[in-house]
Amino acid sequence: MTFEPPTPAAELAAFRALAAELGTQTSEAGLVGHALDIFGALLPGRALCVRVLDIRTSEPAHGYVRGAPMRQGALAEIITVTEASLAHARLKSAVAASARLAVRSRWDSPFTGIATGFAIPLAAAGELYGVLDVGYAPSEDARATDAPSMQAFAEQLALALRTLRLSDDALGLRDYQARLLENANALILGIDRGWRITVCNRAMLELVSNTRDGVLGRDVRDFITADQRQYLTGAFAAALSGQHHTAVTVALPTRKHGTVRTVWSIAPVGRAGAAGGPVEAVVAIGQDMSQIEALQQQVVRAERLATLGELAAGVVHELNNPLTSITVYAEYLVRKLESQGAEPPDIEKLRRIGASAQRILRFSRDLVQYARPSGRDLQAVDLAAVVRQSVSICEHLIERGGVTFSIEIDPELPVVQAVGGQLEQVLINLITNAVHAVENGGRVVVRARVDSPSTVMLEVADSGPGIAEADREKIFEPFYTTKSDGKGTGLGLPIVRNIVDQHRGEIRVHRSDLGGAAFRVILPIS
Repeated sequence: MTFEPPTPAAELAAFRALAAELGTQTSEAGLVGHALDIFGALLPGRALCVRVLDIRTSEPAHGYVRGAPMRQGALAEIITVTEASLAHARLKSAVAASARLAVRSRWDSPFTGIATGFAIPLAAAGELYGVLDVGYAPSEDARATDAPSMQAFAEQLALALRTLRLSDDALGLRDYQARLLENANALILGIDRGWRITVCNRAMLELVSNTRDGVLGRDVRDFITADQRQYLTGAFAAALSGQHHTAVTVALPTRKHGTVRTVWSIAPVGRAGAAGGPVEAVVAIGQDMSQIEALQQQVVRAERLATLGELAAGVVHELNNPLTSITVYAEYLVRKLESQGAEPPDIEKLRRIGASAQRILRFSRDLVQYARPSGRDLQAVDLAAVVRQSVSICEHLIERGGVTFSIEIDPELPVVQAVGGQLEQVLINLITNAVHAVENGGRVVVRARVDSPSTVMLEVADSGPGIAEADREKIFEPFYTTKSDGKGTGLGLPIVRNIVDQHRGEIRVHRSDLGGAAFRVILPIS
């Protein structure tokens, strides 16, 4: 069969049709499909294939064929071109050296049952976007006339593929930038020249507890308190005139957290590509200072604890020996005066001296325990035994306080990995606090039960007055106490929390079912 080359008129009509179609296509499949329809009408009887690839990735090429089936595995193979066609494509050196492109004198057919044909690289601006293959059935060949004729069409298709890929990349970049703004750990706000909010990211919406629909399009001044409005309005107005502002402090009203102090950097945004052009919008990037202030408080607390550790070592060293002597001699004198029949008031005074010295010793030991918690290894501990031992130690306190006391222990309570003596110290502190809160007729319950498949819970609940909401975090700070003078050092609960933290647990305070406070210690089983 002899193929007639396309006439100049047919080529011109095909070129116009291709230009008209390519400008309307927004997808790769539609673009290449229309191009192949035009090529097939121009070159009847030929097998046509377009393999589109992105050499920036290792993904297989996308294949589109007309006139013959595609050979299996052709899309995963290296694209081969001749040296002459590669030189005509004028590819960038890095592209020409890509592992996905090979220069060979023979043509590697992508079709089944076709061995004669040629390939034209689809290149534009030095980049490779694929290859156009034209094949012929056995004993047929029109390469000499078809190859020069299809070169201009291949260049037109390559330009269209480049435009489509650039458009996709631009949309991808826009979406990527939108995700960056949306998920940034900063407050981001954009307004236009009419003061209307055009951009508001998730962090900003969460802070003000509002929805995107409730913010976008609104005047930014509607969200600013009256005392801040004049100051911030001046900063935005200056930005709209082209000035930059940094460290602008704004007290921002929120629905959940009251007024929150924020610091903003405000900058003008000019028309794209117009240096020194008119300002079209203003972007403001802010920071919620309450988070930074919380971190600063943690640093202060850590420094306070470090100082406390140094103080504790000195206090114990200076007080331990003389206080031990005072308690020993006080006990000796009490026994001696009792044997000599001394006046009871004098004996009571000696007892108070010994008790006061013991109290100072306990305080110094608590101070050391808080500053330098024990680092002993964990071992298997029977929680039920720990609860009973702790309660037995506190029996005298319970009896003296006239408290109704009960224990509730889950019979299926598992063994936990812990330091038994430290858990006893936790329970003794919590039971002592509960008894002090309900003296003379109140009720205290100690519970131990499985909290989840991986945790257990110890709870000490009382029927006392409870703990005010404002005090629930402060009670775990060193030296903070709600007890009257002389009845608390403010170290019991901080020690408890330190021990619980060492066991990788957590302690919470709630309103108890008895009406007072309930301290719940959650511990991992292993």
